[in-house]
Order: sequence, then C-alpha cells, then structure tokens
Amino acid sequence: MSSHPTAPHTPQAFSPAPHPWVAPALLGTVLAFLLLSAWVFAPGWERAFRSDNSPASWLSSALLLTLCITALRLTAERCLPWRLGVWLTLAFGALALDEQFMLHELWKFRCHEWTDACRWAAVREAPMLAVAWVGLATLAWLHGALSHRSTRGWLWTGFAAGLLAIAVDQWPNVQPQGAWLPELPELMATLEEPLEVVAEALVLAALLRQPRLR
Repeated sequence: MSSHPTAPHTPQAFSPAPHPWVAPALLGTVLAFLLLSAWVFAPGWERAFRSDNSPASWLSSALLLTLCITALRLTAERCLPWRLGVWLTLAFGALALDEQFMLHELWKFRCHEWTDACRWAAVREAPMLAVAWVGLATLAWLHGALSHRSTRGWLWTGFAAGLLAIAVDQWPNVQPQGAWLPELPELMATLEEPLEVVAEALVLAALLRQPRLR
C-alpha cells in the first residue's frame, strides 16, 4: 500500500484565507476621505492636513481608537495570542489618547518646565523616538502571529509609511546637524499627517485580515 507525503503543519496551511477585499476597501476609503478633505479646503488644501484640528488629525484619532477596539476583539475571539492582544489594545489606546489630547506635543514644548534634561533634543523627542523603536518591536511580535504572508506585507507597508512620517517629523531636528543635509520640502511637511493616517489604515487592514487561531 503506497504512502503519500503529508504536508507540513504550518499555521498558514490550515488557516482560513483572509477576505480579499477588506484591506483594499479600507485603504480606498481612507484615501478618499483625505482627497475629499483637500478638495473641501481648496485652494488652501494644506489646512486639511496641517492643523491639529484638521480632518486628517481627526481621522488619525478615529483609526487609532478602531485599532484599539479591533485588537481587543481579536484577542477575545482568539485570533491573536492573548499577551500580544492585550499589549496591542493598551498601545493603540495610548496612541489614540496621545493623538486626541496632543500629549507628546505637551511634553515636547513644556517639559523644560519640569526637567533641565529637556535642553537636549533627544529628550524632547523621546516619545516620538519611542514610537518608532517600540513600534518596530511590536510589529515584529505581531508578524509572528499573523497567519498569511500577504497580511504581513500589509503590516510592514504600514510600518514603512509610519517610519516615513516619523522621519518627516524629526527632520527639522536632524537637518541642522549637517550643513550638507537638504531642508525638508514644504510638501513633505504637509503630508506628515496623511502618512500617519495611511500607516494606521494599513496596520488596521492587516489586523482585519487575521483569521481565528487554530
């Protein structure tokens, strides 16, 4: 009696396929919102993105809150390991509060009243730098929990967009350190908030594609 080779047991081999339209539909909706915002504010379309009270800032807060709730739901439904799910819920919740109440801006511009260490730019920018490094570690952890390679692609594309947004935010602190470094183009400074929004949408798309763990 002939034997047949058995396929190796991998999470991806036995996981339901993610819905093919969830991520494109979410990203398309977010991009449509940003374009509509720019059109409404035309000809001063920059106001749709630059102000802390702009539509882009509101959407960023909404997406971060949605990420928090989505992580909580996925944890409850055993779509993510519980430790990772709890950490994501807390992390996205903290980022949503920061975005809404501008906590890292408060630290950046007022921390010199509390500590002399804020004379150094690295201390003033510590919250933003922490987002980059802690975010990298968190997404590496999440990478191992996601069931499909395509979903991981959405995740890391989101990280790349977020990293670009942080680089745009930090460039004014970096550029004076080297005369050979170019100044940040005005258009890039204007697009910092939309880049954050796109990054959050891509990470949310990755979470929404995650099936139930076996």
